[in-house]
Amino acid sequence: MLFDRRTLQDLLFLAEASLQPGRTIEAHIDPYEEIYFILSGTGRMRVGDEARSVSGGDAVWIPVGAVHELVNDGDAECRFLVVAGPMQGE
Repeated sequence: MLFDRRTLQDLLFLAEASLQPGRTIEAHIDPYEEIYFILSGTGRMRVGDEARSVSGGDAVWIPVGAVHELVNDGDAECRFLVVAGPMQGE
């Protein structure tokens, strides 16, 4: 975590993460809005029924309650930032 609720007023967190080649962030649903910002590497991002290739400089918006996953389908580490909005109902 770069920032979380201890510092932020309206956002839940800003985190930096990485995904090794062949690894997956399994499909899941969060009760908050998110943005994934790809720093480097490549991957396949699915949000709801839509999937697309992502690479450095791409931003993907994930609405509250949308199923999403990220697969590193490249041969290098995929590095990204995740920004999460407030919890639904807050």
